[in-house]
Amino acid sequence: MSKITEDLKSDKTLFRYISSSPFHVNSVSLKRYTIRHVRVTDVVQLSRRYLVARLKLLEDFENEPEPGQFVMIWIPGIDYIPMSIADYRGSELLIFFKVRGEGTRALANSKDKILAVAGPLGKPINLNNESRYLLIGGGTGLAPLIKLAKKLYSMNLLENVIWGTRSADDVGIVPEFFKEVTGSELMVCTEDCTMGYCGKATDLVAELIPKLKDSSIEIIAAGPNDMLASIALMSSKYGMDPVLVMESTVKCGLGLCGECILGETGLSLCKDGPAFKASKVINYLLNKK
Repeated sequence: MSKITEDLKSDKTLFRYISSSPFHVNSVSLKRYTIRHVRVTDVVQLSRRYLVARLKLLEDFENEPEPGQFVMIWIPGIDYIPMSIADYRGSELLIFFKVRGEGTRALANSKDKILAVAGPLGKPINLNNESRYLLIGGGTGLAPLIKLAKKLYSMNLLENVIWGTRSADDVGIVPEFFKEVTGSELMVCTEDCTMGYCGKATDLVAELIPKLKDSSIEIIAAGPNDMLASIALMSSKYGMDPVLVMESTVKCGLGLCGECILGETGLSLCKDGPAFKASKVINYLLNKK
């Protein structure tokens, strides 16, 4: 992720940054990319590894974010990072994350500070009212599934939510937070077998997928590329084409810079996604393993 070293206070300054990209096109309007200031009202440590930040918008979004969409968070002088919208209520954004770089470290220590966000960006996840959904998250891949689970639960379309992480130390109060936001339970898998299902989330999925064939249950998964590749391969053997919420480096959030192009697919994660049918991205994922 490129460092942003000046205090960016207007969308014109951001647009100058985007315009420096060789992929820039003049037809893009500033109106598509409004910068809104937010106050970080709280940052809560849910477990050893995972946190949730609460960001209060000082100017509300024109349209409420939909499941699958994300924001670019501006931490002046430090970084500009893409983050999934875990929930949105009363002009407050919830961001579920872990520290893995300078930007997220700054976010973890940003309580009471003023930051800025651009969004909501990306395309919402399309849902079929005649299906039920099994959601599978790995690590911070749980983030885009939280708001989705909340919506599906309210529509009585949620089958189950599986979340895989390394150990019980990583779990902490994440399930309680998840239930508070969504109303539904979280099925935990730990790789070291210290809590919940013993093994990776993909191990549990391998047991479940044969039972899902010819059912009305659809899969939506989010997490590391290797996890998504495994789920795509397992599903294809049973004629299933799950939706995969992808991860990639995102710099502009508008599809201008070309940083998040998914290889030979030509798809841009931030503009065309971040959710894609597995059949469209499986070759890209296999090449990334």
